[in-house]
Amino acid sequence: MKEADTLDLPLKNIVRKAGSKGPSIFFLHGFGSNMQDLFGLSPFFPEDWTCISLQASIPIHYGGWAWAELNPSNIAKAPKPDQYLSHQEQIVDSIDQCIELLDLDEKKVNLLGFSQGASLSIICGLKSPNIFNSLVALCGFLPIEDLANKIDKTKIKNTKIFMGNGKLDQRIPIHYAHASRDGLIELGIKPDYREYNSEHTIPNDCLNDVIVWLKKMNE
Repeated sequence: MKEADTLDLPLKNIVRKAGSKGPSIFFLHGFGSNMQDLFGLSPFFPEDWTCISLQASIPIHYGGWAWAELNPSNIAKAPKPDQYLSHQEQIVDSIDQCIELLDLDEKKVNLLGFSQGASLSIICGLKSPNIFNSLVALCGFLPIEDLANKIDKTKIKNTKIFMGNGKLDQRIPIHYAHASRDGLIELGIKPDYREYNSEHTIPNDCLNDVIVWLKKMNE
């Protein structure tokens, strides 16, 4: 595995740099985790892919980080949705800088998020569809009720998104995933939606499906 590095970006990060003009994958961790978490997926990507893991900026317990505060009694409703939108801007700014600093292929920028990071992946894709070649949202859902009013629906029709959720997930019940999938379809997007016999995690069969799907999207 190539040596990890870091860059001076709006968000703290860890990077596995590949060659110039190659595809890239940006990772967004879940609530209470950090940039080291999904960076562990880097070895599953070909050596010519640049892998960048970004870290949220809201500190929470035990040294973890969050993209937005949660309401434990109702995770479907974000107490402060502006925190998602603020992070969306920081993520996009970080990616823009990476494209220039690392000489990435602008047409092969991909975003993968888990749990709360999956929510951010969808939000980023809807708010800035021109930046991303494809999106992956695992064990997540859309937490902003009026997001449809904040996007340009004419520009998102060709959004490519893989959604993977666990049927046994107790943190993000499967009906939240169904509602998000259906909401995207109503916006004119056709997500590649898949379910797995798993809990709040990324099982091997899901990871294999994601890698195959991403390679196909970046041929």
